[in-house]
Amino acid sequence: MKKSILFIATFFFTQLVFCEENAKPNVILILSDDQGFTDYGFMGHKIVKTPNIDRMASQSMLYTRGYVMPVCSPSLAILLTGKMPHVNGITGNDLSKKTTGAEKPKGPGDRSPLAHQLLGNSMILPKALTANGYLTFQSGKLWNVTATEVGFTTGMTNKEGRHGGDGLDIGRKTMKPMFDFMDNAQSQKKPFFVWYAPMLPHQPHNPPQELLAHYQGKGLSVKAATYYAMVEWFDQTCGQLDDYLTKNKLADNTVIIYMADNGWDAEEGNRAKLSPYELGIRTPMFVRWPKKVKPMRDEETLASIIDFVPTVLNACGMKVPSDLPGIDLTNRQAMTARKSVFVESYTHDIAALGQPEKSLVARVVINGWSKLLIPGQVNLDKTFSSSPSAIELFDLKSDPMEKNDLSAKNPEEVTRLKALQNAQWDAQKK
Repeated sequence: MKKSILFIATFFFTQLVFCEENAKPNVILILSDDQGFTDYGFMGHKIVKTPNIDRMASQSMLYTRGYVMPVCSPSLAILLTGKMPHVNGITGNDLSKKTTGAEKPKGPGDRSPLAHQLLGNSMILPKALTANGYLTFQSGKLWNVTATEVGFTTGMTNKEGRHGGDGLDIGRKTMKPMFDFMDNAQSQKKPFFVWYAPMLPHQPHNPPQELLAHYQGKGLSVKAATYYAMVEWFDQTCGQLDDYLTKNKLADNTVIIYMADNGWDAEEGNRAKLSPYELGIRTPMFVRWPKKVKPMRDEETLASIIDFVPTVLNACGMKVPSDLPGIDLTNRQAMTARKSVFVESYTHDIAALGQPEKSLVARVVINGWSKLLIPGQVNLDKTFSSSPSAIELFDLKSDPMEKNDLSAKNPEEVTRLKALQNAQWDAQKK
């Protein structure tokens, strides 16, 4: 009798452990907005304070050479579709006022042509996760669509708008809607996906005075001081999120993926946001998944924003569509075998949906430590940004801030990299 009871108890305990270890993980995207790749403690910054993100990065598989698009709407569209802008169709933030025909907005604030373009993609991540049994929550920036349209079961952005409507309250005003959602998911015993994309440290740079005080009296410009305080404010919200996971015993089975949507320059120079230079497109990326992903720091392997969707789908036990070009960030063999990543830079306003070349400022290929910028048909339409007027080549190993153009000295390298870029563009466009 005792042996039978012991056997039954052991069986059920084993089954419980098995179920816990094989339960679908929760997933959280943390996306900072307009943050320079240098502006973290773990990236070596000597002034800005980011203790929470530093800790999370130390617990993660970290790639310091991650790449995104140089402005938010195209980056956000990639996070939803897993496809590059010239494929998913979202190449800028707004439609040009010169747009005519079916693409012409019905009036001020009408983003329906952009929503139609985005929703025409074969796979939208929140829809796929919701169909797979996940409760899904959107907060912060979304652009072009409502949370409901892209399949979130719960969302803060459900009115037409440019940035994110009520979703922009998250981080700057409150974290409660996100915590309430996760409470509800736990009560239903459902796995969850959280889209945490607050407009931080994005302008307006209006940090709490107690944070701003950390950077005053240090010889910094007003622009730099307020921006660094915004970065610290964002970091505080990440700490609140992490504290919630720890308190509710969710950390071990929650995948956190972090990146910035595009870069920034503390002094607001013209080679960051919207620009195809490193300060505009580079970001650290990390994946934290305790007991599943071994912490490590990789300062050489190239990561890309297109890797986000395959990483999430694989983590959730879902099939990755064959037309997605990204790689699972946790697949070390595939990641280290990659030699190139690609970036597309466009004008702020889209000249024509379905015709990316008409808005193309530059195509970028980073192959190892070589970086080539290929000018497009148009120049940037914002005075705070700059773009190449001719082909430019840089050695990022020796020249990480791109001060020395090597294109004239290395025509063979230019030809080689240009061929890589052309092949990638044509292959994905099909």
